Amino acid sequence: MRGTVITAAAAAATGALLGETAFAVRDDADAGVADAVIQSQAGIAIYAPTFFASYSPVTARDMVDRVPGFSLSEGDTDRRGLGDSFGNLLINGQRPSNKSLGLDTVLQRIPVDDVARIELIQEALPDYDMRGHPRLVNVILREGAGRSGSWASRFLLSDSGRVGNWSEISYSVPLNNLDVVMGVEAGFEGNRIRKRHAFHDSADRLEVLSNVSDQRTYAEIAPTLSLNWAIDARSRLRFDGRAEAWTWHRRAVDFLDDANGVPLGLEQNATENHGSEWSATVTYNRDLTDTIASETILLASRERWREGPEPYEAYDINSGFVGATIVNYDGDYEETALRQTLSWNPNARHSLEIGAETAINARDTDLDLFEDDGTTVTPVALPVSTTRVEETRSEIFANHVWSVSDRLSVESGLRYEFSEIVQTGDANQSRSFTYAKPSVTLNWRQDARNRLRLTAERDVDQLEFDKFASSIDVADGNSVLGNPDYVPQRTWTIEAEWERRFGEDGSLSLQIGHDWIQDLDGWIPVVTPDGVFDAPGNIGDGRNLRVTGNLTSPLDMLGLSHAVIDVFLEWYDTHVDDPLTGEDRHWSDTREWELRVDYRQTFPERQMAWGWDYYWLSDGEVFRAQEYRQYDNTDGDFDIYVETTRWLGVTVRAGVDGVFNNGDDRRRVFYDGSRADGIIDAIEYRNISSGQIAYLRIQDTF
Repeated sequence: MRGTVITAAAAAATGALLGETAFAVRDDADAGVADAVIQSQAGIAIYAPTFFASYSPVTARDMVDRVPGFSLSEGDTDRRGLGDSFGNLLINGQRPSNKSLGLDTVLQRIPVDDVARIELIQEALPDYDMRGHPRLVNVILREGAGRSGSWASRFLLSDSGRVGNWSEISYSVPLNNLDVVMGVEAGFEGNRIRKRHAFHDSADRLEVLSNVSDQRTYAEIAPTLSLNWAIDARSRLRFDGRAEAWTWHRRAVDFLDDANGVPLGLEQNATENHGSEWSATVTYNRDLTDTIASETILLASRERWREGPEPYEAYDINSGFVGATIVNYDGDYEETALRQTLSWNPNARHSLEIGAETAINARDTDLDLFEDDGTTVTPVALPVSTTRVEETRSEIFANHVWSVSDRLSVESGLRYEFSEIVQTGDANQSRSFTYAKPSVTLNWRQDARNRLRLTAERDVDQLEFDKFASSIDVADGNSVLGNPDYVPQRTWTIEAEWERRFGEDGSLSLQIGHDWIQDLDGWIPVVTPDGVFDAPGNIGDGRNLRVTGNLTSPLDMLGLSHAVIDVFLEWYDTHVDDPLTGEDRHWSDTREWELRVDYRQTFPERQMAWGWDYYWLSDGEVFRAQEYRQYDNTDGDFDIYVETTRWLGVTVRAGVDGVFNNGDDRRRVFYDGSRADGIIDAIEYRNISSGQIAYLRIQDTF
């Protein structure tokens, strides 16, 4: 585990440079209880702005990042509809409109001076809609805040000498009962991706070496607008809108040599991808009585993208042009959703929510493939390359929160889903699905420091529209056939989490869960007259045991004042019977280990801070019909930075991302026939790296 070695070395260096070598977790049971910085009440920890002062926050995002034991979640915004896309953030007790604006954007637009306090809701309470999250953060804004704004600009320098910039600015204007927030994000960057391939024969002997220089540039602009109108004492109307336009260019040249380093030729390709999208959400809240409230949400979004023509040209060192493969790809996506909810809080111990939602979604894709032999350009037929998928999805739901006692609460829910999917084009069929998704969570607060959460639930994945259509990656020699017949995987989950909070700003949690999956997503072989293709499909039933640990701890006991470390460690033990070999194996694309470490130390008297973060994954595997892949991200991702507020109070950060960027490794084993036969045809080794990125970030409010 090279990743853990890097982390241990960084921790040792931190201790050697800045403090003592002994370590102990602080556990002062009385620390902070009477402190004005942190207050607490049943199920809620309250943080005053002074708690965050040593971190020199600029926006509410900086403050939320430092709430002990909390990690911001957007919800599952990739899912269609609104039911799964509610994050774990509240603003003045209300959820910001979801999907149109990310929670990160919402928080970045709130200057720190506008925050009165931050509340951490640590368990299900009748006054708060948890929406399945174990914890919520509620940002309470200062009353009477006037006009304010925030801005940030990040300058980038890649190791290939490319310069980039990403900037954002927002401005808030109160107009009587209407709050208007305008913003824009824009930027550009470029980099060179280096790829090294080694192609071996069936006996693992080197045959061809490949060195690719892949030059890329990207630019986008995204304006945003939010309107929050307090119509009267009981009614509120909110609008959130975001538009985006982007363009992406790539030019790659691949130099080929034989095993002795003698040039064989080259391959090259160039392409442009451009597109646009917009999304708008309207939310209307109405307090019908003192105990009954209504919420109506309407979402509309549209997206369009175009890529190509993308020619992949091959040249021989002696004969010149050999041939080319040309790809054209475009698509459109649309989503419209309406959600209606009624909430009833009859007393302090119960809350009930009922409602319904319907969503209409569609995706068009068109993939054209051609072969150019230097004389004639010939179309190549690819099954399920032009298709339209339409879905009508509806659900009814009910959720109940019951505070059984001051220490025990129960959160239960039931969602019943109806959907119909119609596919036209190269494949024509219609299918309907109905699923029940029950859930129950028990929260037990042992004392002010310890909590236990038990959850049992059923989840049903959505069918991914892009898996209905075929795709091709010529540069990687990879074709995927669209599969109109795969069904959603269903998961039963049992999960337990224990959390202990220590000191003013320490938190330790341990989570153990077990998943039972029906019709696990994977890769299945599809035989056609043109050959054997991989296609997304269901490979049988699977199971997963997972253990997750989270630690947020001050390092005072190391002699490191104003220093905090965050550690996330997760282990997956996945199992499924391989549909080709019948043998038990891991799931494709699921890593066994994942590690994240974030360290930060501030020096308030010097108005400076520094920190580093590290991310590491264990090896991963992918099992296909005629191919096996293994991934290794080598030394992981290590970033480091230094920060100051010395100049006019502006926050300036300089850092380097990917300090030890030695690239990611991949091994592909190709089989002659089915992978189950075990007859190796060829082996490919690849290393891909984007190098280090140096940056300078300037951030302030006005």
